[in-house]
Amino acid sequence: MQAIDDLHERCLQLGWKSVAQDLDAILEQASSESITYAEFLSTILNHEEAFKQEASWNRRIQKAKFPFVKSLTEFDFTIQTSVSEKRIRDLVMRSFYRDGHNLLLLGPPGVGKTHLAIAIALEAIDQGETALFIRSDDFIEAAKEATDRYQMKKFLRQYAKPTVLVMDELGYAPFDAATAQILFQVVSKRYEEGSIIITSNKSYSEWGDMLGSSVLATAILDRLLHHSSVFNIRGDSYRLKEKIQAGVVPTQTETEGL
Repeated sequence: MQAIDDLHERCLQLGWKSVAQDLDAILEQASSESITYAEFLSTILNHEEAFKQEASWNRRIQKAKFPFVKSLTEFDFTIQTSVSEKRIRDLVMRSFYRDGHNLLLLGPPGVGKTHLAIAIALEAIDQGETALFIRSDDFIEAAKEATDRYQMKKFLRQYAKPTVLVMDELGYAPFDAATAQILFQVVSKRYEEGSIIITSNKSYSEWGDMLGSSVLATAILDRLLHHSSVFNIRGDSYRLKEKIQAGVVPTQTETEGL
């Protein structure tokens, strides 16, 4: 019908892509349920709003550059008992990131630090905020490249802009003097403005060696810890447990018998 075709075209002109796509179904539902004009208008607006919210969420997820997407409900707090689920959820509920509050997740490899960091950042995205994930070795390489290309202002803006910055595996790759100084600049720009979630296998006393300067390490830690929550995560590696269960890695009892 010409009238429906015209409505479809008008919806596209208004940018209502979802309503235009589902217009026939919406009209059929309105006819079958004999809804009022107000209810029909509400249906259209709700339909388009839901579509735009989902599209916005997908864009924020894409820009976050997570290596995987896992939620807090997927984190097994019954296995990782060194992390308080209540404490984590309290931080999320009070929107910690709006106060520039930082989170430090410390512990050995494989205990769930990265999963937890991504899940917390995902909660911020669910609340309409932005996030960016970067591994420390990738940060180092990106910082060097930005220096070589004289793009440091752009680089610093990129890491200062997101509501939540997740820096993963800090300590696995060494910083030189230049990249350590750039890390300090990022932390300083975000100080009391944006949240940083850091995962690391290094204790505070090792940060001087990691960054090549105890003075710089102290300055960075001072800013990170001023408004922060620290989680010392203990336990065996999840990944190692899975391999043992799959028979890929022998158990300690099996190795003792060799």
